[in-house]
Amino acid sequence: MHTPPSLSKNLTSIAVGSALLTALSPVAFAEDASSSVESTEAEVTQLDTLEITATSEEGVNVIDSTAGKMGVSIKDTARSVVKVSEEEINDLAATDIREASAYQAGFHTEASAARFSITRGIQTNIENFLVNGMKSLQGGEAGTGSALPSTYNLESVTFLSGADSILYGSGMAGGTISAVTKKPQEESETTLGVSTRSYLATDVGYFDRNQLNIDIDSTGKLVGDDVLYRVITRVTPDNEEAQDVRESDDRFIDASLTFKINDRTKITPRFEYKNEKGIGTSSWTDGYFSTNYINGTLNSTSNTYGEVANRSYYYGSASASGYNRVATGEVTLEHILQNNWLLNARAAAVHTDSETKDMYATTSSSVNSIGNTQVGLKWAYARSEIRHRLFDMNLEGKFNFANLDHHLIAGVNVHDQETGFVRAFQADSGAVYVDYTNPNNNINNPFEDAVTSSGASLDSGDLTYTTDREVNLYLKDRITINDLTVALGLGYMDYTGEESNGTIKSDFDNLAYDIAAIYKLNQNMNAFASYSQSYEPLDVSDLAQYAKDGVDYKAEESDNYEIGIKGEFLNKKLNASVAFFYIDQQNPTSTETDSTTGDTVLVQSLGDVFRSHGVEVNALYHFNNRFSSQLNYAYTDAHATTGEDAGKQAKLTPFHALTVWNSYSMESQPIRLALGVRSESSRADDLATTGDTFVSGYAEFDFGTYYETEKWDLSLVVKNLLDENRIYGTTNGDAVVVSDPRSINMNLKYRL
Repeated sequence: MHTPPSLSKNLTSIAVGSALLTALSPVAFAEDASSSVESTEAEVTQLDTLEITATSEEGVNVIDSTAGKMGVSIKDTARSVVKVSEEEINDLAATDIREASAYQAGFHTEASAARFSITRGIQTNIENFLVNGMKSLQGGEAGTGSALPSTYNLESVTFLSGADSILYGSGMAGGTISAVTKKPQEESETTLGVSTRSYLATDVGYFDRNQLNIDIDSTGKLVGDDVLYRVITRVTPDNEEAQDVRESDDRFIDASLTFKINDRTKITPRFEYKNEKGIGTSSWTDGYFSTNYINGTLNSTSNTYGEVANRSYYYGSASASGYNRVATGEVTLEHILQNNWLLNARAAAVHTDSETKDMYATTSSSVNSIGNTQVGLKWAYARSEIRHRLFDMNLEGKFNFANLDHHLIAGVNVHDQETGFVRAFQADSGAVYVDYTNPNNNINNPFEDAVTSSGASLDSGDLTYTTDREVNLYLKDRITINDLTVALGLGYMDYTGEESNGTIKSDFDNLAYDIAAIYKLNQNMNAFASYSQSYEPLDVSDLAQYAKDGVDYKAEESDNYEIGIKGEFLNKKLNASVAFFYIDQQNPTSTETDSTTGDTVLVQSLGDVFRSHGVEVNALYHFNNRFSSQLNYAYTDAHATTGEDAGKQAKLTPFHALTVWNSYSMESQPIRLALGVRSESSRADDLATTGDTFVSGYAEFDFGTYYETEKWDLSLVVKNLLDENRIYGTTNGDAVVVSDPRSINMNLKYRL
């Protein structure tokens, strides 16, 4: 095992943090241990659990239809799965998917423009995030378009580790994040919410930078008992980031209706519109400089980035701006053919357009180099327009054949995408220079004429269009023989893509399968083993932007093996799952910065050249009716098996990641307290120059207090309680991304 620097120090932080948590008896997501865990067999038999609704189950007993498209509990799923409820999202004061994943130890979002999720050492594009069971890119290719989905309208988020191309098509390699939006409800309720976030740190000021969100969520019956509605809105009239100049102005709305055609059929159309506008910056988090970069020790006397030089500054321009607009139309049909059969169909159309004009540090080594505090800034412009058309239909049912019980699903999904994109960079010769270490310089706008040096021609280019279309057929059967359930899956995927001028074409098809076995050791415990596959041809839109001339790129593939145990232990006080995994990946592809030209290019290693193995643990323990603790741990050893990087840990993948969230409810008072710790060991990254560099390990604490009554919900959450000033990740080899400073998050919700 290759042990990165600072590991022992970080593990000490983990141990101290965990001991502190237990000593202080803080709070968690868990429900009261005295709440009953009802049997879900009747729900599964009737197959009415495909619509996810709040239940009394928790942990491995939660019914989840997003991970495997079948209405079974997490305990009966032969994979590592964690479901995060709306209540848990609110307890974290999470505003987007990245923040919602904070306590999922095995999931890491990329530091730069939030374009990727990294799970088990394998990178997955955010286009493969699922919204209501379908791929749905929430942002465009330009700057702000890389924003992760907001949580304002989410009912839950499910984190599925490992490959799964059978049910969802291409791209499901290291793991999948599946978001489910809120649905219309029969019981009428309208809530008004106000939430704020204020930064409190010496270097960024106390209450100098603030955010404000205003929310309305209304649901109930619209016409008799047969038509239900839901309208959810959020506006952010004041949304400042921690750094001066950086802020955004966002507008969200989600409106849906449910028509109960009869007792067996209901149709739910939904419309969503998002308008996210970056002011003073495009929201590209292209970073800050580190102390070791500035003093010239990076990759020579030190193999870590050191600390952030100054996290209160952002080196962009006050004239930078960007926007991301997303309009989604969706229709869902649920029809009971007979008691044991359900027909589900969903169609969606998503239109995204985004634009950004940003001033950032050029990646050219001839302009910016280690040890040179004269930072060269230049302008970049990007615009994109993307149209998605998505369709998924499946038939799910239970039957008995040859004296065997079957639970079967068969379906088809289609993803048709048209992408228009243009990007232009200012020449390095026009770069504006500023001394980053000189406090007399305004790093946000170093010279008065900096904003005029961008050149009018940057935004004059025409969009280049590409089309990508994928059709996926899938079939899975869960066969039960006494205490043994065997799940067999088969999928066929056909992909075609083409650039509008015909320069680049791509055509792939693939037959994939998976197999799983779940054995009931007793009434409370299951053992499982599974094998699954991932298959992902490179999108033509990516090839058009980043492909190297003359390179024949192959489809990425992976094989995922997993064994483990799930269940309730210690008289049902402990609810836990343990999964061991092993992944072989073929033809992995990543984007890198060409040190000569500064261009971003696709780099692929052909063959079976990457492996990942490790263990993931999820545990929820009720000490008593008022105090519980939830632990999430991941050990990941992911590395190339050939070439100069053989044996080196994968980028931005810690060997160890641990989260603990403790919950304490006061007796006879509607008050809860929470204290959590998030910790990771050092993780590797490669600069454009030679050598390997590590991002240091860390331990961060969060604290929450919650007051909940029939009419009012009040919460105060302090994130990064001890104000850990750390490097979150890296960007393009020149700069780093800083973690958010300490913030106080207040939320007030009133039910009319």
